[in-house]
Amino acid sequence: MIPRIPLLSALLASVRRHNSNRIPMHIADEPPHRVRLANGLFRNWRRAVGWPLLALFFITPWLSWQGKPAVFFDLNAQQFHIGGWLLWSEDLLLLSGLLIGGAFALFFVAMYAGRLWCGFSCPQTVWTFMFIWLEEKIEGSRQMRRKLDQGKGNRQQKIRRALKFAAWGLLSLATAVTMIAYFYPLAQWWSDVIRGDVSSVATFWLILISTLTFLNAGWLRESVCTHMCPYSRFQSVMFDNQTRTVRYDTDRGEPRGKNNPENKAAGDCIDCGLCVQVCPTNIDIRDGLQIACIDCGACIDACDKVMLQTGRAIGLITYQPEQQLSPLQRWRLWGYGALAISAFVVVLANTLLQPPLIASLERDRLALYQLTPDDTLINRYTLKLHNRSHEDMQLTVYDQQDAVLQTTLSAGQRAAHSLDIERTTETPSQALELRIEDQRSGYHKSLPARFTNPRVRTANLAANH
Repeated sequence: MIPRIPLLSALLASVRRHNSNRIPMHIADEPPHRVRLANGLFRNWRRAVGWPLLALFFITPWLSWQGKPAVFFDLNAQQFHIGGWLLWSEDLLLLSGLLIGGAFALFFVAMYAGRLWCGFSCPQTVWTFMFIWLEEKIEGSRQMRRKLDQGKGNRQQKIRRALKFAAWGLLSLATAVTMIAYFYPLAQWWSDVIRGDVSSVATFWLILISTLTFLNAGWLRESVCTHMCPYSRFQSVMFDNQTRTVRYDTDRGEPRGKNNPENKAAGDCIDCGLCVQVCPTNIDIRDGLQIACIDCGACIDACDKVMLQTGRAIGLITYQPEQQLSPLQRWRLWGYGALAISAFVVVLANTLLQPPLIASLERDRLALYQLTPDDTLINRYTLKLHNRSHEDMQLTVYDQQDAVLQTTLSAGQRAAHSLDIERTTETPSQALELRIEDQRSGYHKSLPARFTNPRVRTANLAANH
């Protein structure tokens, strides 16, 4: 056994005493925090938000659109299929708009309702509560789990703990498979598994995501929210005294005392400790607002239940702002909302207005011009085409009324063609405009170019001199 160091233990105990408003530090002989689930309004809200999000995450890879996966990020072909949209690698600039809009949306939510995202929608919270639910269903109540942590559990409880780890592992594996399915379609993956030809890259990500899910939701839990997530550190700059957060009514609850009707001097808080037991981050909300609080409302559900059982009014712990103002007085809040909506509208408009065909024309750098035996002059260009649509294209390129190129592009195909523009030797340098038409859909676009004839320019300069 590793010997205990008295000085280190004393220092850790001192830090815990002087930082009682923070998450307690666990020393070697202290059991881990075991969360007790409490039914109530806020748990129902978490279910109403979390279960649809989980269903959307797990079901989406099984959906199809026109015979293809509804959502598929094809990294090899640099294609991103989202329903009827087909996005390409050059469209990743739209991601910056989404990030800006998401940031302002987060500012809006945080300023109005605190860490609403953290408590109800964050994947860390959703998966953690799912793991806790499995833990409670398999291992039993919080007291039974703490008893097993202290080494006092019987053989049946140890078997249940092994079953719990197995259930966590299966859920982590299902999470990893679903995550990878967005990049590696399930039908193709299953076919590769049957043939024994699974990609090593996919196997690596499967193991990595499974392990991280198991560790984050099963072991780290509150440590991710308090030490790894940066949001808890900068959330205070978005808070004001009108922000809704989980608050403890000190005037009503203090001084704390046991449930004794004859003690008129005691407050309504009977110091049962349930608000700490149900907290996923293991804090005491009665110590005031803390960065570790994720505003999940679990302590409110537990406290309201105790208040009803003891014949007291609910609301000792509430989800309320410090000062209530009318919505019209919160200009900064609505400014965040307007900026978020504007960013999303710009991204949506750019996505919908993307042309089905991208075409560019580049001059041949090896030769400025070329003379032909027919005493004409040719400018050579490279025409680059990219069919961004889901349908094949039959393209014809016109120079004035003459067709200079005919080609077929399959859906998503990129191609480059050498294109010759021919004029007489007396034609001066001038701007051109080529026209590209799709014979199937009727789509057309103009492509500007410039015809260069240095011979005419040289002759004009000689005549002027």
